Amino acid sequence: MLSFQEMVDKLKPQLDLIEATMDSWGKFHPNMETPEHTRCSVFAVEDEALRYELQETFKRTPLKEFLAKSGSTGIAGAAYLIPDALHTKLITASHETDKVPLFAAQVVDGWNGGDLLVDIVVRQTLTTTNTADGGKWTMRPKRFTSGARMPVQTWKTTQATLSPKSFSVNLQIGQDLIEDAQAFDLVEFYTRQAAHQLGQYATDLALADLKAASDGDGTQAAVTAGADTTTTANLLEGIREVGAEFWHPNTLIVTYEAWADAIVSTATAANLNVGAPAAGYDLKFDVLDVVFNNSSELHSGTSSGKMTDCVTLVLDRNAALLCGRKRWMQIENYAHPVKDLSGAVISCRQDCVTLYKDACCKISES
Repeated sequence: MLSFQEMVDKLKPQLDLIEATMDSWGKFHPNMETPEHTRCSVFAVEDEALRYELQETFKRTPLKEFLAKSGSTGIAGAAYLIPDALHTKLITASHETDKVPLFAAQVVDGWNGGDLLVDIVVRQTLTTTNTADGGKWTMRPKRFTSGARMPVQTWKTTQATLSPKSFSVNLQIGQDLIEDAQAFDLVEFYTRQAAHQLGQYATDLALADLKAASDGDGTQAAVTAGADTTTTANLLEGIREVGAEFWHPNTLIVTYEAWADAIVSTATAANLNVGAPAAGYDLKFDVLDVVFNNSSELHSGTSSGKMTDCVTLVLDRNAALLCGRKRWMQIENYAHPVKDLSGAVISCRQDCVTLYKDACCKISES
């Protein structure tokens, strides 16, 4: 790991640029660029080995140490290490509640302009003649004789539009926390809290779009479960529905309530396996990687200490949803790296579209 003095010495041009842009724009994001297309971040160094060292140092060093080195008794210039440190902590903490990358086919970011138009190939209706010839896909390879011209192919498409929605949360950091060096631990705590709220809100937005299935091709399947009870039989029906559309059901999004109430007990009775999870997921259930979440999009509220009318989703995560993000975890109202922590706002922009509605089955309790 690099020492603070080493970082200040090696990064003086980057730190000077961060200071100038924050003073001018009153905000920070590591992907912000000057009119000359120079990134305003300590990670915008050409030396790949140094960049890796910086990333490891920023991940492992508590935010309080960056704050402590930025005071009057600290190291001159070290204060402008804080913006990248703060953003790194926000991104890392948001992973605990931001589940979108676990069930989206792709998270697209950084495009120029406003809305992003997404072309989606329309699949064909199954018949007895085309079932054995690629199933529902019209976009598939064509054989041709060596030396012959390659075939010209055209496909019917439908279009969806990613129109990122803005949302934000204030850092709950008072001026007294900044002035009291003994309270620097709380600054990091409130930073993590803000990231957790943003990550969950992003997940809520994505789940709302996945449930609504208002874009894309196909028709979303629906399974009706029992009264406040979802069973293994309902999940198997969801797997069948997605598989019948020539998709590969591989992901389950479920509340803790629905899982603990009846799914796990009926799975045991049916001798279905619950196994070790793939990276990022909570567990493996038969063919499905499981994501637990208590999003308000997955239930209607609580009654007698229990969630009611839970919604469970079975999907092929490679085909169901596309997510677009811009300005992810941008720090606004932020011209000075220490003084402006009080009053800083963390903002994001996100939108999602369904690609293939029939790649997801919604299981709803009655």
